[in-house]
Amino acid sequence: MGIFLILLSIAIVILLVFKGVPVFYSAFIASLFCLLTAALFTGAGVDVGVGKYLLQSMTDTANTSYVQGLGGYFTSNFCIFVLGAIFGKLFDNSGAADAIAETIVAKLGAKAVIPAIILVGWILTFGGVSVFVAFFAMYPLMLSLFKEADIPRRLLPLFYFAGAGTSSGWIPGSPQAHNLLPSTALGVAPTAWLVPGVCFAIFETALVVLFVFWYTARCKKNGEHFELTEADKKVMEEKAAKDISNRPSFLLALAPMIILMLALNVIKLAVPLSLLVGILAAVILFFKSFDLKSFWKMMSDGAMGGVSSLFNTAAIVGFGSVVKMVPAYATLCGLLVNAFSNPIVASVVTVGGLAGVTGSGTGGIGLAMPVVIENFIGDLVTNPNHVNLAALSRCTSIAALTLDSLPHCGLVVSVLSYTGNTHKSSYMPCAVVFVIAPIITVALMLLFIVATGQTYLPV
Repeated sequence: MGIFLILLSIAIVILLVFKGVPVFYSAFIASLFCLLTAALFTGAGVDVGVGKYLLQSMTDTANTSYVQGLGGYFTSNFCIFVLGAIFGKLFDNSGAADAIAETIVAKLGAKAVIPAIILVGWILTFGGVSVFVAFFAMYPLMLSLFKEADIPRRLLPLFYFAGAGTSSGWIPGSPQAHNLLPSTALGVAPTAWLVPGVCFAIFETALVVLFVFWYTARCKKNGEHFELTEADKKVMEEKAAKDISNRPSFLLALAPMIILMLALNVIKLAVPLSLLVGILAAVILFFKSFDLKSFWKMMSDGAMGGVSSLFNTAAIVGFGSVVKMVPAYATLCGLLVNAFSNPIVASVVTVGGLAGVTGSGTGGIGLAMPVVIENFIGDLVTNPNHVNLAALSRCTSIAALTLDSLPHCGLVVSVLSYTGNTHKSSYMPCAVVFVIAPIITVALMLLFIVATGQTYLPV
């Protein structure tokens, strides 16, 4: 019963978000429901009365678990969101994004928009750029490309997730947390299970690209076009009023992105410092392209956009913190592991399930790996059960990027909100690329492992 109530609270979040209820209120209502029903199920509140216990639960939720989870995430990720948003705003306001978009479309044609956006997102995230940072950097570029190619703006999230939210996070060698956390926990290299891992990553990428081509063509066939929102119109009016002769050249427009990638991946500066370097590079290189009279307003608008997206994400993380407090949460973890005898299958199901509960792939890994190691592997040094840790690491990495992107996922909510779209208009095609495609891929990986006997190492 307790597990059912956890799942029901998740369903409440999903339903409320779909109905247009603000994320903060959706997450808080679901958190309150989760705590109250868990307490009543265990007999709490019977003596004092349901009404009084409801008030107490509301107070506890506001003052402890929910706010602590929200506040902790907000504090630790403030620089990433805000600096990332400012970085993207500089590209937008300077015309650098337009320069890149128009050059790509002019050289390769509108048909190249799909592979171009997907490839850029994939390379940025494979290179170590945070999915949040990559989004803020790419959004102005994507908006311009969509306008040029006349692609419905409700597909903005689909295109972004197709590149930045798929195989780039788990392919062998990726510096993303989804790859590094399992390899570190299991004591294997980030490139573990290299050849099969790369082959399956190529398969998933091909599946995603084919779907995006098909779905975009379907939308255009149905008569959908790019339509400016009020926010887009304001941006376009500001751009039209600018002297395009001051716009950065194509190579100059690319320079801050390259500098940011080098700072992150070669020099290996901390993410906030790398973003600051990218911002400074953009300000210096694009200085002649800015309207200096509105410079600080532009910077303020960028920062506030980042704060808004951060708050939406933190609200969902707060809900995940509440779920972890419920007694049935431990039972749920045990059931997910004990339902399968194969350690790799158990790990995939456990990580994927917990990622879905918390709306976080890294959260699912962090919660599941200690349980998997304790129950199936034992001492990692001697590995008495002879589990293939390389295959386990690779499957765990992709499992974290399956159910983590259900509608209540903070990243999903942020991207949909920032692009001016809704779950109803944009989520379902996104779910194909960041839920269904990775599930199909990991299922084939498990079949391959079982069929070839790679679950255990030779004794």
